[in-house]
Amino acid sequence: MSPALCPFRRFCHRLMMQKTTATRAAALWQIKLQDDPNNPELLRQFDIWLKADPCHPQAWADVSRTITLLQQASRERRYYKIPPAPTAYKPVWKRRVVLGWAGGVAALACVGMVLFAPDAMVWVKADYSTGYSQTKEVQLQDGSVVQLAPRSAVAIQFTKTSRAVTLLRGQALFTVQHNAQVPFTVKIGAVTATDLGTVFDVAMDDHHTTVAVKEGSSRVSAPGILAAYQDLYAGDWLRVTGHVTQTGKQNPEMVGAWATGLLVARAMRVADFVTALRPWSQRHIFVLDKQLAEKRVTGVYNVHDPMQALRLAVRPHGGNVQTVLPDLALVTGPG
Repeated sequence: MSPALCPFRRFCHRLMMQKTTATRAAALWQIKLQDDPNNPELLRQFDIWLKADPCHPQAWADVSRTITLLQQASRERRYYKIPPAPTAYKPVWKRRVVLGWAGGVAALACVGMVLFAPDAMVWVKADYSTGYSQTKEVQLQDGSVVQLAPRSAVAIQFTKTSRAVTLLRGQALFTVQHNAQVPFTVKIGAVTATDLGTVFDVAMDDHHTTVAVKEGSSRVSAPGILAAYQDLYAGDWLRVTGHVTQTGKQNPEMVGAWATGLLVARAMRVADFVTALRPWSQRHIFVLDKQLAEKRVTGVYNVHDPMQALRLAVRPHGGNVQTVLPDLALVTGPG
């Protein structure tokens, strides 16, 4: 891994893109002093910055303390996957111009392109979308209703002969006005769900695509994955992970439970639980313990208090949640 993309630098770049001016500056000083720790002129400038404002020492202490926690983790913990940055922030280069460091601006522009380009493409394509902790109910022109979970986006394409929705990101609950002459389809990556008179939930993340039926039935197809289509009925679910499919049954009332503020976990990996919880929290959640990430969670959790839900989920496994900065939570293992 190149120095520009090491966990230390990615963390500092993340702070520079998301935090207050003082914290962004403290993160940049972390990088500059790591690169040239014995430069007397740099140390002099740092001392001037530190004394220039009463909030600077606290910002420096907060950033230093968090970096120390991250660097004390084992190598595999430090390289655990970092979640994508949110898209609501302004482009990095606009925020860095005032600092006057051309090299820093160029480096941040490169990081910004890598982090923001996928999100930008999603939002450009979307007809409807939501941000962190935000849900939205959309009534379509045919009378069907789409409920969007946080950090979700859909594109709509209706014609006289078809009604097509593409889930670009996240999760959505569909209540479809059935019309056999004009089919209603939802495309989720390589998977397509076709309404047969249905209330159904669809979700996608980096690993899984899931379709679950609450009422009626839905026909699911996935060329190259499913040998043929599969019909799902109330309580049925189908999950696609790569080229592997799983099916199961649950209480239909639990399908789309997120729309009522509940996260239902059944033997869910902690890593997947965190993935499901992230859109509901303004905080960025880092799982630092890889063994804890593989533990299983079962229960019903309140997504409107995501940090409490996270604490309750990891506590039986000896896990801890530390909110070391206002918008950063670290999940650590026992000890």
